[in-house]
Amino acid sequence: MKSFFLALVIIVSCSTIQAQHDVKSDKYKIAFTTTEKLKKYVTEAETVLGYENNNYAVDIEIFQIEEQPRAFVESQKSGAVTTAKSLGLQDAALGGKVPQIPNAYYAIAYEVYDGERNPVFVVAAINKKLGIAYEATVYCYSNNLGEGQKIAESFRLLD
Repeated sequence: MKSFFLALVIIVSCSTIQAQHDVKSDKYKIAFTTTEKLKKYVTEAETVLGYENNNYAVDIEIFQIEEQPRAFVESQKSGAVTTAKSLGLQDAALGGKVPQIPNAYYAIAYEVYDGERNPVFVVAAINKKLGIAYEATVYCYSNNLGEGQKIAESFRLLD
């Protein structure tokens, strides 16, 4: 009987643990983590990476640093908010720091589409070693702000 309850506890514990899915671009040396599997989709440009499912979409656009406005290069904190506004998103405000990338920040904004207001996290980051800047967007079609924030904060650079 004791073994049965122990097995039951283990099964229940394992079923409540959220799976972690790492999404990586070896070419652009960036990665992020989600609790839901996202499918890579074909984008219009080689320098845009796109991943999605019914609840989330993550797009990462890659630029040479010299292509970015000076304000973005000097401060990704303001760059995240400015990028969100330039994408036509509403109520853009600084969300927080991306802990695993030096000087990287994210903004929180909203997209109104088909009568629904969905949160969008906008990440601004620079990889000085490669000389590139990243503008990443995390669209939360599920309206799950917590998961969107976790995705935004999970971005990291690869060696």
